[in-house]
Parts: sequence; structure tokens; C-alpha cells
Amino acid sequence: MDFPYMLKVFPEIGKYVPVTLLMAVSAMILAIIVAAILSIGQHHKTSRWLVDFYVLIFRGFPTLVIFFVGYYGLPQLLHSRSLVPASIAATICLALKEGAYLVEIFRSGIASVAKSQLETGLALGMSKSLVYRKIIIPQAIRVIIPPAGNTFVGLLKETSLAFSIGVTEIFGAGKLLATENFEYFDVYLVVGIWYVIMIYVYTLLQKQLEKRLARRFGEEVV
Repeated sequence: MDFPYMLKVFPEIGKYVPVTLLMAVSAMILAIIVAAILSIGQHHKTSRWLVDFYVLIFRGFPTLVIFFVGYYGLPQLLHSRSLVPASIAATICLALKEGAYLVEIFRSGIASVAKSQLETGLALGMSKSLVYRKIIIPQAIRVIIPPAGNTFVGLLKETSLAFSIGVTEIFGAGKLLATENFEYFDVYLVVGIWYVIMIYVYTLLQKQLEKRLARRFGEEVV
């Protein structure tokens, strides 16, 4: 191990941390929106089978295949060049894939809340949507956050696959440096360390969020 060289390339690779984080955070926000829409679709008989088909496809296809279909396949099908920049295409592909996982997490989180609470709310004259917004969803969020956090951690690491379609993020920058200097072990070790740092910081933030929600829930619910 060449520690001086690792210290040298550490900040060079770190320059691409914002690219990785921007892709991951943007994809997660879009995935939450996708999952919310799919969750609504699950409650309608006419669209439930479409949601199930969506989940089957995007949970079944490897992320790399989704990247290639979205970035190379669709333009070829439409007889045009790439529709969007590679970074945006990768972000959208990640969002569509993670949305398929989040919709199941949302479903299990809502299912964890006792049905009697919905019945009680309706009996008190509240509308169904109001019961969900004020009673069910706030309680479900506490159950949803831990598995959703694990999904985000996986998403953060999957951004490394974006290099396959030309996006230079942390892994891409490391690969270019390793190919240039043939210091594969040292460079990829630095890449791994950067991912560990980002995941560690996110884990701390998630724990703080869980504590705040637990305190708030305890104050509002008797």
C-alpha cells in the first residue's frame, strides 16, 4: 500500500462526491414520488395489475441493464440520439428502479398501522384521505424510514454503475486514475473509503431523524 499516493488521490476522487450525492439524492426524491403514485395505484382494481407489472420488471431487471435500455436502447428504438445527458438518464433509471422497492416498503409501513384506527377516524366523521394524512401516514413513516434508509444506501452505491454509460462520479474518477497510473489497489481502496464516509454520515443523520420522529410521535399520541 502506497499511503502517500492514497493521500494524494483522496481529494482528487473527493471532487466527484457532489456528483454522486446529487445523483443519489435526486434519484431518491424521484423514487419517493414514483412510489407514492404507485401506492395510490395499488388501491384501484383497474391499475393494480399495472403496478404489479411495474414492480416485477424493475425489481427483476439488473440496474446495469436498465441503464443500457434507458440510455442506449430507447434512443435506438426512437431512431434518435441520446434523449438526455448520461447523468440525468442514470438518475431517472435509478429512481424508476428504487421506486419499485419503495412502493413495497410503503405498503408494509401502512399495513403496520392497525385498521381499527382507520375505522375510528371514519366513525368520528373524518374523510378517508384525512385519516391517512393525519393518523395513519405519520405512524407509518416511523416504520418506513429504516428500510427506506437501507434502500438509499444501496442506491448510493449503485450510482457507481453510472460510469458504464459515461458518467464520471466517484467510481468513474477512481477507474480513470487507476487505469492511468496502474495503482488499482490503492485507488479503489480510496474509492471504497469515500463510500464508507458518505454512508456513515447518512447513517448518523438517519438516526437523528428517527429519534426526532419518535419524540414527536410520543408527544402527539396518547
